[in-house]
Amino acid sequence: MAKPQVKPIHEVSNQSSEAVQLLITPAVWIRKELLFPIFGLSTEAVRKYRERGIWLEEKQWRTDPANVFVYNRVEIENWMAGRP
Repeated sequence: MAKPQVKPIHEVSNQSSEAVQLLITPAVWIRKELLFPIFGLSTEAVRKYRERGIWLEEKQWRTDPANVFVYNRVEIENWMAGRP
């Protein structure tokens, strides 16, 4: 079976008969709502990692300008892989 060809969105936006496959890479700093779809981590587990100091402030988490917790996708991936 042949792989579907992935085109830039500007090339397929005017071609309504083609199926469009979007590849989305999340930003480095993400909100907790994306941690479950990306890593399978529940909001309760995330809270415990943060509050118990397992995840470090300014490394795996921080607060954004709206005072909302955000999490570093790359550092969490490294932590899950056992990398410092």
